[in-house]
Amino acid sequence: MAIDLTGMNFGDYQYTGPIGSDFLQNIGNPDYVGTNNVIPNNIGIVSEEETKDEVDPNQWAKDQAALAETNRVNNVVATLRGLMTDYGLSSLMGKIESYVKEGLDGDAVLAMIRDTQEYKDRFPAMAALRGKQRAISEAAYIDFERNAAGLERAYGLPSGMLGKDTVTNLLTNEVSAQELENRVTMAAAGAFQASQEMRDTFRDYYGIESGGLTAYFLDPDKALPLLNKQYASAQIGAEAQMQDFAIASGMAERLNEAGITQQEARQGFAQTARQRGFTQGRGDVVSQEQLISGNLMNDQQSQKAIERVQKGRMGQFQQGGSFTASTQGVSGLGSAATR
Repeated sequence: MAIDLTGMNFGDYQYTGPIGSDFLQNIGNPDYVGTNNVIPNNIGIVSEEETKDEVDPNQWAKDQAALAETNRVNNVVATLRGLMTDYGLSSLMGKIESYVKEGLDGDAVLAMIRDTQEYKDRFPAMAALRGKQRAISEAAYIDFERNAAGLERAYGLPSGMLGKDTVTNLLTNEVSAQELENRVTMAAAGAFQASQEMRDTFRDYYGIESGGLTAYFLDPDKALPLLNKQYASAQIGAEAQMQDFAIASGMAERLNEAGITQQEARQGFAQTARQRGFTQGRGDVVSQEQLISGNLMNDQQSQKAIERVQKGRMGQFQQGGSFTASTQGVSGLGSAATR
């Protein structure tokens, strides 16, 4: 005989279909495992209490942490991608993303990037500057490069004259952007704008041919004060040459140290040229150096010597000679006795 109790629960059992007499005979038997469409309630049934036990109470926090990490990775990668684009090192983005996903922050990643060969090839002066405790930022390095390129164009220097190798050398020797501009100004003026006399004088004084002037002025091993001195002295020497005076570099440098400008040198040597006759003839004479010192450096002894010669020439004129005399000079045309 079978009783159909399908879907009903009785005690610890659930009934899935008609049951046989064995169930009725075992009601209350704790060892009964259920047959004939009877299964214990704890088989395949998840109780509400058991369901609560299986839910991870920290899952929300874990999800939030995962989301935060994803955002961190995205933000750091985006920032570094912008930097690498500016640096010209976009090829390193694969490494960068790996480092960031491993948990490194932006500063740590940059520290690792700076140790790569790609970085060292891109910023070759950085290692030397760090070794001197004079490191600069990548942005400052790039600004220097751009400034150099702009100066190259502005002053019409040969393309590549201020290229990577030159920039590396300048930065390694701690040449500032302002100093570079000063050097380029002199280089361009000396090589492309200076008179032939100026270039000849520079060659005679310092052994630099006109074709090498630009490289000479851009050489960071030459201190800027020395270059300024040599350039100004060569200008003074050129002014002397244009008045047919050949002065040594030492004299030109002394005039420069005395504060004589190119314009003052032009006026002074023009005056000296008008007194050239004082260096020869009968009676008192003065040397070329005395003329230069008196007219350009206001040397009192030299000025007195020039005045003495001038008075002597005037006296000869009053005795019958024919002179053209002035405070600017005297030229003799011969005495009455010789005419």
